[in-house]
Amino acid sequence: MSDRCTENKSLVNPNLPNHFQLFLFSKDPEIVRTAIAAGVDGIIVDWENQGKKLRQENFDTQINYDTYDDLCRVREATPEGKLICRINGFSHEHTHEEVELALRAGADEIFLPMVQTVSEARDTLQMIGGRAGFNILIETISALDCMAELSKLPLRRAYIGLNDLHIQQNSRNIFVPLMNETVTDIRRHFEIPLGAGGVTYPPNGMPIASKYLINEYARLGIDFSFLRRTFIKDHATHSMEHMVHHIRKAYDEARNRSQEEAHADFQAFREQVERWTTNPHHA
Repeated sequence: MSDRCTENKSLVNPNLPNHFQLFLFSKDPEIVRTAIAAGVDGIIVDWENQGKKLRQENFDTQINYDTYDDLCRVREATPEGKLICRINGFSHEHTHEEVELALRAGADEIFLPMVQTVSEARDTLQMIGGRAGFNILIETISALDCMAELSKLPLRRAYIGLNDLHIQQNSRNIFVPLMNETVTDIRRHFEIPLGAGGVTYPPNGMPIASKYLINEYARLGIDFSFLRRTFIKDHATHSMEHMVHHIRKAYDEARNRSQEEAHADFQAFREQVERWTTNPHHA
């Protein structure tokens, strides 16, 4: 048995990437071109906003209002195979229209958020009809309850939404799934690329420095993560190429830790989370 922190699953599972993948949320073609040149794996244009303001009220989350025109503009700046559109959660009223619009604008993959049932995912998959890759966000209690069935669908990738899962479970903080068996159980079900959370330049990040999160992603077998507002903010003082390089370097180093080193880093992560959670200014 290896004394390394995790097996390199990419050596035995061709469905998994051979490096830590990074997907940037942006509707700015100039930023998109810079990110692609820096080695970012894909771009996400975000249409999800229906019901989001209400359900994430009093939480420090990012809500985007990207449009069809934004997706078209980003398509022109993005190489083939690298453009993803996150549509709104499933609805018999609007999902078919959103799928068709995303495909018309040239999306290579479509993310369906807030999946509640297998039928929602299956119906969306049928709407896409093989014209783009199909991904889901696992961020509801209902999705956790039907993981075995969801994992059998022909998905391109799946992503664990820590913010909405935290709200749904009424947990102490958004990092609980990384510390209990939740992510481990999800990883056990899905043999496709699995993502979680977000990252930025490893020394930076709030409320927990990105380096601690990267350590846990490596330990848990997370294959990709999102680059969002903190990453863009850090771009003011660091080049994207520099940040992408150091994020992947930190992940690779974390994958090569001994079991003892991984355990020590996990304890350090727990201590960081506990200090933040018990801080009187923590919301």
